[in-house]
Amino acid sequence: MLIREIETKHILTHSKLPGLGYSINPYVGCQHACVYCYARFMKRFTNHDEPWGQFVDIKTNSAEVFDKDILKVKSGEGAFIASVTDAYQPIEGQYKLTRSLLERIADLPPDLLYNEFAVSILTKSDLVLRDLDILKRLKKISVGFSISMMNETASRFFEPRCSPIRQRLAALKTLHDNGIRTYAFISPVLPGITDLPAIFAALEGIVEYVCGETLNMRCGNLTDVLHALSLFNKNLRPVFEQNIRSRSYWKSVEREFYELAQKHAIPVNNFFHHID
Repeated sequence: MLIREIETKHILTHSKLPGLGYSINPYVGCQHACVYCYARFMKRFTNHDEPWGQFVDIKTNSAEVFDKDILKVKSGEGAFIASVTDAYQPIEGQYKLTRSLLERIADLPPDLLYNEFAVSILTKSDLVLRDLDILKRLKKISVGFSISMMNETASRFFEPRCSPIRQRLAALKTLHDNGIRTYAFISPVLPGITDLPAIFAALEGIVEYVCGETLNMRCGNLTDVLHALSLFNKNLRPVFEQNIRSRSYWKSVEREFYELAQKHAIPVNNFFHHID
């Protein structure tokens, strides 16, 4: 694992996410090493040739730069943490950059502009619970967990360094019980691996809404996904490859997604497709 400390010019970068306006990524790269991760495209911009999941750049001056960047934020805008990394990957336990940024946000002046500053966090790590004290101070906060499967054995092949699924679900419940708005991102849906009925049953009562997403194969991840699939269960590969590019298959998945959401009374925010 290549770990490198760097400095950044900006920590708030423009985002097209509705209702937010900015994204915050205190790290480049991710130790979680999910084989399906779309963020591997970042290698093109960072001069890294290591395999995805084998490098992390640490933006050591993130909190100080935030103090300057926040001055350009307009009323009603907010930030998504994080769009191309996981802000709670293991190295966060040492560097605490995400915690420092949340502290900066919680300490913003109590005027109209900053009272409206929204924060949405998406992670696969229950390390986020470490910062529950700060999260409870934020005016507009939501915390979500990415969940692609319920099978813990499969998870070790596809997302080897993430928190176990049972810990993610337990963290969602803890956040929900403490009054934090919670959500789940069921992403990516993997044919033969993602058990939608089991996921929705586990999420009932602990999330305010869900999003879904097909596998994004536009970033060169398919070879790694198929390799992980073969290691987990090679018998699933023929059906997986048949379905992964089938529009009719994904239409049936989306239909099941909305039916299960209705059954478990969980609103759907969106279901994203990545089929050419």
